[in-house]
Amino acid sequence: MELSESRRQEIIDKVSCGEPLPADFKHLLFPPERQEYELVYAAKMPEQDVLAGTMALPLQPIRSFGSGESDNRLIFGDNLQALKALLRLKQEGGLRNPDGTDGFKLIYLDPPFATTRDFAADTEEVAYADKVVGARFVEFLRRRLILMRELLAPNAT
Repeated sequence: MELSESRRQEIIDKVSCGEPLPADFKHLLFPPERQEYELVYAAKMPEQDVLAGTMALPLQPIRSFGSGESDNRLIFGDNLQALKALLRLKQEGGLRNPDGTDGFKLIYLDPPFATTRDFAADTEEVAYADKVVGARFVEFLRRRLILMRELLAPNAT
């Protein structure tokens, strides 16, 4: 895409005055090789920081289900840290499928929906609070989705 003369002059004027360029100039000056879009918001963590900076805590299984080769577990804890622990387990070869691939074949996600409500169990005790909204909510989900993508087996469907 070619810049119009007025846009060029606008860039020259802003740079000459030491003013920052608006964010939309990024794509005009440095067009992507292929057409992709990026969601920009406050506190968005770079993907490599999500992968490297998320702390893994030891898994604390509450209950195991089934028997045999399948290892179905209910895990207690922050799901972000549990996902990181599972990713380490995959990297160590501890999530091997019968076909020899490492990782999960399917991940089912039932996320919160930024309702700003508390949800109670049958005992009327708060089971979880769905209070994260806005950009914090998007980043909350994004960090988990990044780890989930890394947990998938190469032949996951």
